[in-house]
Amino acid sequence: MALHEEMRAFLDSAPEGEVDFHDFTVPEVRTAVDGWMEVALEGPEVAEVKDIGVPGPGGTTIRARLYHPRPEQALPLLVFVVGGGFVANSLEVEDTPVRRIAATAQVAVLAVECRSAPEHPFPLPNEDAAAALAWAVDHAAELGADPGRIGVGGHSSGGALAVGAAVGLARTRPGRLRALAVITPSLDADFDTPSYRRYAHGYALTRVNAKWFWTQYLGERLTDPPVEATPARAPLVDGLPPALFQLAEFDVLHDEALTLAGRLREAGVPVTVSRGEGLMHGFFYMDRVSAAAAAANRGFAERIGGLLRAAD
Repeated sequence: MALHEEMRAFLDSAPEGEVDFHDFTVPEVRTAVDGWMEVALEGPEVAEVKDIGVPGPGGTTIRARLYHPRPEQALPLLVFVVGGGFVANSLEVEDTPVRRIAATAQVAVLAVECRSAPEHPFPLPNEDAAAALAWAVDHAAELGADPGRIGVGGHSSGGALAVGAAVGLARTRPGRLRALAVITPSLDADFDTPSYRRYAHGYALTRVNAKWFWTQYLGERLTDPPVEATPARAPLVDGLPPALFQLAEFDVLHDEALTLAGRLREAGVPVTVSRGEGLMHGFFYMDRVSAAAAAANRGFAERIGGLLRAAD
């Protein structure tokens, strides 16, 4: 189908048109990513929102934020790795959509901000995601959550980090997670898939800018990406939880997510895929400007809640 009219109108309203991040400094790109906060505006009220410092690798502290809709009740817990192209990972930018997940799914959400490239390239963000997930599993009760109902998810580049963390945890503690939930995840450094060619220009995330993000993350290793950085092609392990993929039809990242979903199915993992017809990358922030985006985001959150509450 065609791109939803509201999204086309949003793209057409951008005064600067399509930009090439090669013309910008890293701080300027981060400022551009921060602009999504203006699109999202404020999210719903959540009863408890508090910042948490999670112990990270080598004595570092990982920024995290707990959203708990009902602090008096031990709700399921979703560890959600925020996105930003590996370069602009930000709790603030993703505050509104994360609030919506917590409020709609009625689960506690621990949003995690991994360190950003190029200052902190691969594998440092991956190590942060793995450490935050392991810590949350061990400390769920302290977060007011149910230790038996924990999932992990992420948006865009955060989706890649979330999948990697899930695979790592399944390797050491199989069956510990109830759900893996990713939205428009960035899972491979192959810029020649059909969706990369079809949607290279004109749909928010361009092929050129996606490659720029990956270059900051991997540097010279982009020519031979480590499988640990590219979950679409990384070896899978037993013990992975049921997976939920929320995609966008008009997104360069669309096909690599389908690839991973197919591989998970072949490995016997229950997988639900929503193709996001008529949507483009960035719709995660666009409830205010697009009814279609709002419906997709609401459905994603509802399905997360369903997975985390599923009977044993």
